[in-house]
Amino acid sequence: MKTYDVAIIGSGPGGYVAAIRCAQLGLKTAIIEKYNTLGGTCLNVGCIPSKALLDSSEHFHNAVHNFEAHGIEVKSPKVNLEKMIERKRGVVKMTCDGINFLMKKNKIDVMGFTSLGKVLVASGHPAVGSKMPNPIGVVKSIDGGLTWKAVSLVGKVDFHFLEGAGSDLYGADSQSGNLMYSADSGNTWKSLGANTFTDIAVSPEISGMAIAIKSSELTLTKNAFKSTTKMKNNLKITQLEWRNSGLYATSGKTLFKSTNSGKTWTKLNTFKGALGILSASDQLMLVTVGPDIYTSTNSGESFKKIS
Repeated sequence: MKTYDVAIIGSGPGGYVAAIRCAQLGLKTAIIEKYNTLGGTCLNVGCIPSKALLDSSEHFHNAVHNFEAHGIEVKSPKVNLEKMIERKRGVVKMTCDGINFLMKKNKIDVMGFTSLGKVLVASGHPAVGSKMPNPIGVVKSIDGGLTWKAVSLVGKVDFHFLEGAGSDLYGADSQSGNLMYSADSGNTWKSLGANTFTDIAVSPEISGMAIAIKSSELTLTKNAFKSTTKMKNNLKITQLEWRNSGLYATSGKTLFKSTNSGKTWTKLNTFKGALGILSASDQLMLVTVGPDIYTSTNSGESFKKIS
């Protein structure tokens, strides 16, 4: 396996800037990112898309109220919401592509990582001088990460995004851009086509069932995305985690919980700032707000600031 001087968890503005600086200082650097795009909340669903929409809205406001004073006459300007959102998506993609370029330029590795119970699953690259194929495909550890074994897609995929529960596992391949699915804990895979989701929460109880986020909208599948149903949702959800205790979601400053697979939501906690990272197991939940980290040992009912 490849060895690193620095491993940075999360590729938000703090994470990717730290990774670039570490690489510039000569340190072998890796970023571990659970989502399929770099940039974190700010670039994907927070500051950047919000400002892109505000910019478009300002242009419309000026066309209605201010252009005439400059001798510019526009008859009955209208809002084309689909085009406005399409532009917003383009701005987000351009920004994220810029971060991808910086990662490659500075030779920073990005890799996916998740757990299936006590089994750790990862994807990445071999050590310099190793005889292993590059990329290494999918590797597993059953001893807490002390040793790893290649199990599938060796030399074929480099997953920057891994999500799973039970024996279901989804991965977004950075090379092909495809979303892939395994029903047997990563031993065999099939492609589901181009990945369009920013996050996927996998049911810990029902095989094939998952909920994905696409542009803050929720999509439900009960058969591993052979078919999907758009779910009613007014929360503008940015992240999901599905555990035995329930389905958890972040929206702005607030953490929500659902006990009926996302049909209805209950507000758990509201923080002082926008939630960044959401990560959860059945024993521990972690969220970040700016530089601060909060943990919960009672399924999100209360949190303790640890840094």
